[in-house]
Amino acid sequence: MEVRFFRNQFHAVVHLYRDGEDWEYMQMPQYRGRTELVKDSIAGGHVSLRLKNITPSDIGLYGCWFSSQIYDEEATWELRVAGLGSDPHLSLEGFQEGGIQLRLRSSGWYPKPKVQWRDHQGQCLPPEFEAIVWDAQSLFSLETAVVVREGALSNVSLSIQNLLLGQKKEFVVQIADVFVPGASPWKGAFVGTLAALPPLLLVLAALALGLLQKQRRRREKLKKQAEKRQEKLTAELEKLQTELDWRRAEGQAECFILASHPPGEGIQAASNSTTTLNA
Repeated sequence: MEVRFFRNQFHAVVHLYRDGEDWEYMQMPQYRGRTELVKDSIAGGHVSLRLKNITPSDIGLYGCWFSSQIYDEEATWELRVAGLGSDPHLSLEGFQEGGIQLRLRSSGWYPKPKVQWRDHQGQCLPPEFEAIVWDAQSLFSLETAVVVREGALSNVSLSIQNLLLGQKKEFVVQIADVFVPGASPWKGAFVGTLAALPPLLLVLAALALGLLQKQRRRREKLKKQAEKRQEKLTAELEKLQTELDWRRAEGQAECFILASHPPGEGIQAASNSTTTLNA
């Protein structure tokens, strides 16, 4: 009995099972170590081939030929490859051209995916940058960026669609309270809630928000410290002014009392006292 899986032509062996053994040396080099014949039901005429580590280079026509002393049969089919891609990495790149730039990276897509940014009203947002390229595994990696400007508050969404599978991944970024009028268009408060993203991105978003809150608390603390210093300085000035007023009043009273004495030493003492006060 022989079971032969081949590609395009009969002699292009993908996997060969003959006389109860796998004939690995007959395989094409690119399939060695990647195939496994599932023969649990071979006695009933059913076999399957498991192909590992699929890449787009495996796309094409395949055939299977089954032969025994009493039975021969051949079947052909077309193998297609599709990759839905990895969960993306989303980053906040900073402020640019009057807006905030969001950048997303993802890999492992096949065929070339369709990417679309939309605002909270469902209107398309033109990307500031987009690159979809082949990677080392002959799959597509993508990087895309969009600048969210004033008036585009609330949700900003991104969809990456695999047209062959008819499936897509959608992600939502919620932006709240980031725009203010005036010379500076930003408050610096960014709240990122990433729907359907891996926990790592949620942690990164939480860390970014925590950093902004920490900076705000630090500014508030410095402001309070400055206010306390100002209050302390004002209190000290008031105290000095009160003491000065008291000393002036005390000096005038002493001069009046000494001046009422008879001439002589009293006058001299008053004069010395007055001189001392003036000093």
